[in-house]
Amino acid sequence: MQKKNLPVSEILFLIFGELVVSLIVVGVYLILQKFSYAVVTGCLLGSAVTVLNFVILSVSVNRAIDKAMAERPEGEMTEEEAAEFAAKNQAAVQRAAQGSYILRQILMLAILVSAFLLGDFVDVIATLVPLLMFRPLLSLCGLMIKK
Repeated sequence: MQKKNLPVSEILFLIFGELVVSLIVVGVYLILQKFSYAVVTGCLLGSAVTVLNFVILSVSVNRAIDKAMAERPEGEMTEEEAAEFAAKNQAAVQRAAQGSYILRQILMLAILVSAFLLGDFVDVIATLVPLLMFRPLLSLCGLMIKK
């Protein structure tokens, strides 16, 4: 089995992006004179869950790909053999990604429910904004890496 490779540059970009988003959220709360420590804890919670979300996705997909590659026959494969191998293992990788998606969505929902329940300690909007920035930040990361 191959070594698990985490996309370190994407994770660092996501952490940096979440830090910038959190600073913007804190700045908006300061401007609106609604700032409290609950805003900071909300930003930290949302950012931490977003990064954890991405790490879970990366690990689960890498694990499925490593498992498929371990089953790959030695040596060169013909185009037909390669197509058959890809078709056979594509479903397993997709199932891993879908299972990861369900787990990650439940995690994010649990965090939002927790933020509502802990309203005195965690600001819900400050928690939600970093969670919503997950996809835009990853898209921006993909664009910057392509350049």
